[in-house]
Amino acid sequence: MDSLIAANISQRPLRTAISIIGVALGVILVTLFVGLARGMMRDAAQRQANVDAEIRFLPSGNVSLAGNPLMLPSRYADAILHGVQPTAEDPDIQPKPPIEGVAAVSPVGEYVQGSVAGIGFEMVDGLDYPSFVATTHMTLTQGRGLGDGLTAGTEYEAIVDHYYAESGKDIDGKPVHLGSRITVLGHTFTIVGIYEPSVLARVKIPLHTMQQLLGGVENCTYILVKCDRPELAEKAQEELRRYYPGNNIILTAEIPALYSQTLAPVEIFLNVVIGLGLIISVLVILLAMYTTIIERTREIGILKSLGASKQFIVMTIEKEAAMISALGVVLGFAVAVIGKLTIEANTRLMIDLEPKWLVVAAIIGLMGGVVGALYPALRAANLDPVEAISYD
Repeated sequence: MDSLIAANISQRPLRTAISIIGVALGVILVTLFVGLARGMMRDAAQRQANVDAEIRFLPSGNVSLAGNPLMLPSRYADAILHGVQPTAEDPDIQPKPPIEGVAAVSPVGEYVQGSVAGIGFEMVDGLDYPSFVATTHMTLTQGRGLGDGLTAGTEYEAIVDHYYAESGKDIDGKPVHLGSRITVLGHTFTIVGIYEPSVLARVKIPLHTMQQLLGGVENCTYILVKCDRPELAEKAQEELRRYYPGNNIILTAEIPALYSQTLAPVEIFLNVVIGLGLIISVLVILLAMYTTIIERTREIGILKSLGASKQFIVMTIEKEAAMISALGVVLGFAVAVIGKLTIEANTRLMIDLEPKWLVVAAIIGLMGGVVGALYPALRAANLDPVEAISYD
């Protein structure tokens, strides 16, 4: 029977090749799209986890890790650290004490821009550099830190992480290094430093410059709050909610849960992609095997006249479909790996080819082949031998 199946496959190489490519397309669709979603979320979560600050202070409204840019007044940072007292300009302001246990605060601007690589998007941070260093364990490995954006010559400078430096290109298409010029927010910035580890966005510019370019004067996206000791975080969170009600104060430890919430709509999209992959595999095999049955009507009639049972006919066709599907799965995996390496080499996108999803993709490809061949197989098994032999 195996030789019969191999002969059937080799007899029509073009149709077999098209069927294999069709199955491979479904496998590629599942592996690359799922891998891209998982890889980008994992990478973003890892960069969020590299922040030492225990608390994130955000404006009111829906909690978002990438909310509307520059909606929070930066003066909250000074108020959290030093408290608030009435002034001659504002004598009626309600006094507030410094938040107990807070060691450092840092206002951060965050903006999403289209990727300069032309695929996807990338985050950009606006920093008050000295305070940001105090709330994270970011260190420079090359060059110097950011200026304040106010001093002449510091307005359009940037620092990038090692991954960006290794994979990015400057505006001239050359590898990134100190002194390279890159495009950020539609303007040209000069790289003055390279840092590690990757923290938040890969590209960082002075907060004042971001404020000027986005029109959010004296505003930021959120404030990082670092405590004297991690165990003081919950108490500091309670005091922040007490003195600054209406804002969102979340613990850094809660960020993975927020990412899980963010992943929920992505899961719906991934389910749609998986469904499309299955449909593609089923339709490709269904069309190929149905056409094959029509062309082999006489041969099937001869087999039945020689005593071949319905089960023999069905299993022969199903095995042929399974072999084509298996070859399609192998081709799909090979193209997915090549695609992953190519995309990661030419963009800053991350793709995770997790074993779980490789198994899912393989099952989809094989199951699509078996299900797609079922109707043609049953139709062939029920052919009348006499009519089949006389079929022209």
